[in-house]
Amino acid sequence: MPKVNKPKVSLKDVKERPFHPYSRKALQLNKVLTHDKRVENAKSNQMIKSELLADKLLWFQDHLDDRHIYTKQDMLELVMQYRDRFRDELEQISIVQNVGNRQNSKQHVSREASIKMTAEDETNQFEGSGIEVPDLINKKHLEEFKKWNGEIKFIQNLKLRKISCVDLQRLNDKALKDTCSDD
Repeated sequence: MPKVNKPKVSLKDVKERPFHPYSRKALQLNKVLTHDKRVENAKSNQMIKSELLADKLLWFQDHLDDRHIYTKQDMLELVMQYRDRFRDELEQISIVQNVGNRQNSKQHVSREASIKMTAEDETNQFEGSGIEVPDLINKKHLEEFKKWNGEIKFIQNLKLRKISCVDLQRLNDKALKDTCSDD
């Protein structure tokens, strides 16, 4: 005789009648709740990553010129500006902390720590595998990026490229070779 499919455990069933805490139904319900919590955590983590990427892309979009194409050197300069974007704020924090008798001041310490942690992370990315930035070298990708309105759901349509310190070294080596050959 074929087995009859039993209905799955849901939260509605639990509210209708009590069950033993060590029963199979309790284990099933615990499994469902754990799975739902894990899925919710994954969604929130992905959303946070997407928001951070959108903020980065918006920064790059705000700092674009009216040019129709960028070179690798221009992209490296933009990345350097991006890495140094908090420098003024750190200077302001240090000025506030050094004013008057505030030598042991704890004002703005959390903001300073978060800025330093972000800068360190970006520096490690730049020196390691590279920082993901919009592809401004390709004209078609640049036009798509300029048209982007900042919505997170359209980030997947943008083409990204990694820029690292290796690219900077290559450009410096190429510039050195060009100056040597000109002499």
